[in-house]
Amino acid sequence: MARFTLCTLALVSLLVSGCGSFDKLFDRRQTATNQSVTVEQSTISIYLADIEILLEGDPARKARVWDELQLDFTRAPTTTNRLRLALALATPGHQWSDLARADGMLTELLLQPELLLADEQLLAAVQLGMLRSRVSAETEARQAGNSATRTSERELAAARAQVELLRSDNTRLRGELAEAEEKLRAITLIERSIRERDGANGNGGDEPGDNE
Repeated sequence: MARFTLCTLALVSLLVSGCGSFDKLFDRRQTATNQSVTVEQSTISIYLADIEILLEGDPARKARVWDELQLDFTRAPTTTNRLRLALALATPGHQWSDLARADGMLTELLLQPELLLADEQLLAAVQLGMLRSRVSAETEARQAGNSATRTSERELAAARAQVELLRSDNTRLRGELAEAEEKLRAITLIERSIRERDGANGNGGDEPGDNE
């Protein structure tokens, strides 16, 4: 994801390289941000440098860049500093990423195109597009996960109901078996009682006429 983001933004840098001379960009930057900047700062390199560190820098460098971005934005919320912070918030892979806030800031900046240079507009639009794609993908994944969870819960509930049904059937069958065994014992006792009574009467089970 980090390499993809950097490659995409690097491509944006190449695409806007033909927007005009550095002197022209320098004049437009002064008009757009109402602050003094150097010719080097009139390109998008300053934004890409922040993003690269937040994507691939060590924790200490990330923290320094983030502190600098917040401080600059607080002290002077110029277009440049607003865009730097918005792009940082939209960058994944660090603990300060805030896609919702980044979406709002980038959308607000793009609604004021007169404040942005062509390279800044393109960079903001590309980052906003990637941000919304990530949000959409995460939403779809979450919905799919929720759907799978609901399906699993339904299947689990059905399995539990089946287990309860089997337990109920087993209890019923055990009762019926116990009742049948009790009847069988009763029948056995009756038959034994009859045989004992016949034996006591001396019948011995012989049929009449056997001694003739």
